[in-house]
Amino acid sequence: MTERELSTLVRDHVSSDEPPFALTPDQAIRRGRRVVRRRRLILGGTVAAVLAVGGLAGGPALTGGDGPVDRSTAVDRPGPDATVGDPAQLPRLLEEQSRAVLGRSVEDLGPATLETTDDALVIRFGTGSDHRFEVALTHDRRRAEESGEQYCESGLIGGSYLECTREVRDDGSIVITKLWGVRLTSQGTFKAIKNDEIATIDRDRLWFERRVKVVSSETFVTYVKETLRAPSLETARDAMQVPEADLVELGTDPRLVLPD
Repeated sequence: MTERELSTLVRDHVSSDEPPFALTPDQAIRRGRRVVRRRRLILGGTVAAVLAVGGLAGGPALTGGDGPVDRSTAVDRPGPDATVGDPAQLPRLLEEQSRAVLGRSVEDLGPATLETTDDALVIRFGTGSDHRFEVALTHDRRRAEESGEQYCESGLIGGSYLECTREVRDDGSIVITKLWGVRLTSQGTFKAIKNDEIATIDRDRLWFERRVKVVSSETFVTYVKETLRAPSLETARDAMQVPEADLVELGTDPRLVLPD
């Protein structure tokens, strides 16, 4: 897999609740700067294009941009504590904090798989299993903008989300929590499904995901996800292990910020 293919795969995975978009000139400039930053991290021995922490299996990408689009009310400033002391320590810190928070309710997370590109850092637990967890840090201006006041309303009315809440915090960050149905495709990827389609999906291909999306600046977005295979929404609710508050805590941790 080439570096370009990896970057596309990770970007599509972490931000799959909005449709794809074309790269603008200012995004191209930012990407070039991040490539320099990323190469410096690699020279320091921090990460490679794909680094498995305790395991080498890569997870499937979550594709299908069929969520509602709302580009209003973007956050235009980072939180006061949104800094990282040493960027080279971020992969280690991401795993430590993910294990600390998720481990409160998950007895054995198993090995972690870490992936990085010029604009995203993703850690996964349970890759290949029927119960998976993921934390993704990404710089993506468009995804940050797509978090406006109508985000949940349009998704609920349109039948994309089973549940959705949106909160604007005192520091200006936006926290969106949603529950939706997804299915596993023959290519091993996930695709979002409409609520009225859930009953028509083969139960062996039916999954549900609780996702927290945190927009903490005009470009920085964090995703925290719990995804599991379940034959029905009721079964999925009973099987989900991590409290919503813990997902939000992990997504709003000011130490887990990908340098721009």
